Amino acid sequence: MKFNRLFFRLAAAALTGSLAAALCGSAAAELGVRLAQEPNCNDPQTQAEMNACAGLLYESADKTLNEVYQQVRSKLRGANREKLTLAQRAWIEFREGNCEFAKSQVEGGTMAPAIRAGCLADITEKRAASLESYKRGELPQPEGRSYQEADRRLNEVYKQLRSKLAGARQTKLESAQLAWIKFRDQNCRFESTQARAGENLCLTRLTEQRTGELQNFLEMERL
Repeated sequence: MKFNRLFFRLAAAALTGSLAAALCGSAAAELGVRLAQEPNCNDPQTQAEMNACAGLLYESADKTLNEVYQQVRSKLRGANREKLTLAQRAWIEFREGNCEFAKSQVEGGTMAPAIRAGCLADITEKRAASLESYKRGELPQPEGRSYQEADRRLNEVYKQLRSKLAGARQTKLESAQLAWIKFRDQNCRFESTQARAGENLCLTRLTEQRTGELQNFLEMERL
């Protein structure tokens, strides 16, 4: 199961209340422990399975990411290595902030840990894919070629999403977006060292990707 599919399935289930009815009493507690140990991640049906599977997906994605990151970093020297390190640190800050915002959709609910883990897995998978491209000596390509158009669309979707939020959730979105901007800038400085047009391609690609993430959040707010 793809990380992003599980993440948005978890979010939709939490927001629409379509998750299977909880079991009760000591039997539920006993089954919950068993499912946490041996979850059916091919077709998770209960909250316990969804929580466990989301956690396992994130652990797997994070392990892959760390392996690829170290492989890429070992090939770099001097300023280029430092730029990758700064980009990775900024990405970690963005990942944490973005998944805190994702979790805020069900803050305090029993689905919150699974929503956060699913978000972490999704973002980590995307980052690992980018690092895999670096390892091959390639740069990930955007869908379009106009950064200005991508940025215009991003601002449009961001404002639509922000207008639907209030209080702490709006603040969390703003913090996540600021962290994303920092990551974007640091990462595109790194990609500029890999190819002549690397920075512009990076700006366009990451902006398109972020727009897609915000669009998904917006759609969930409409559920």
